Amino acid sequence: SANVLRNALRFTGKLKLVAPKEKTEADKEAEALGQHQPGVLLASAIEGKFVGIFDPLDGSGNADAAICTGTVFGLFENLERRKAIKKQIKDGNKDAVEERFTLKKYKDPDALARSVLQPGKQLVGAGYCLYSSATILVFTLAGGSVNGFTLDPQSNEFILTHPNIRIPRRGSVYSCNEANSEGWDDDLKAYIKALKTGDNETGKPYALRYVGSMVGDIHRTLMYGGLFMYPGDSGRHPHGNLQLLYKSSPMAHIICAAGGMATDGKQNLLDLEPKRVHERRPCFIGSPEDIKEMKRYIKHDDDDKDEE
Repeated sequence: SANVLRNALRFTGKLKLVAPKEKTEADKEAEALGQHQPGVLLASAIEGKFVGIFDPLDGSGNADAAICTGTVFGLFENLERRKAIKKQIKDGNKDAVEERFTLKKYKDPDALARSVLQPGKQLVGAGYCLYSSATILVFTLAGGSVNGFTLDPQSNEFILTHPNIRIPRRGSVYSCNEANSEGWDDDLKAYIKALKTGDNETGKPYALRYVGSMVGDIHRTLMYGGLFMYPGDSGRHPHGNLQLLYKSSPMAHIICAAGGMATDGKQNLLDLEPKRVHERRPCFIGSPEDIKEMKRYIKHDDDDKDEE
């Protein structure tokens, strides 16, 4: 899957570099922490204005069972380029401002890895492609509307089928790996119990739906509302099990652009700045009313802001 995506990105003629085949220092550090996920791709636009990160096949463990999988991507402005242009303007070198930003430094895979370590609120674009009964591409650019396109197998083109997607204010489904629940905090257990029993703000029990492929679970949440979560636990996943930079952040960006909310259980998920490419963080992503209700059970650092 990584080779297929790498070749497709190169074929566009718009990319200067796609993630190296050799391991970066970030990869080696992640392996030591047990967090490395092979196949993740980094890329830079040929003029150097943007950098991106791609997860080629989310849910790959489900592929042999013919369960839905997907590709996730996030795009950032190249902050090093912005700094260089500001310096050129300050120095009065107007001609240099018009020149393309040199990408020599991005021949160094570690430099490219550092350039994408930005919080989700700085994403200029994010999306996913869902491979299921249909192939659906969903993305948003520059904080605008979220749009969905379905692949027409006859014309081999993506057709706009879901314009201006808005997540329902509240859903009736929660999605999580409840096998980890013995290690959850008591306040989270209380919230999940309220969803199960109907002792919640809707007065009705929620249904549990969990595919185990984040793209599939998030797509269902976007369409029908509800809440997707992968919290930390006291067992094998103290920081959750999803990578912040190329899974949770892009997905949270999409959901928030569609009117939803996202948190790591303490603060806005899009405010988190990853320190490593493969860093994991807990995540709660979904309908705004469901997230707000969850936050009444789980104390957040930004609760005062929400009341304003």
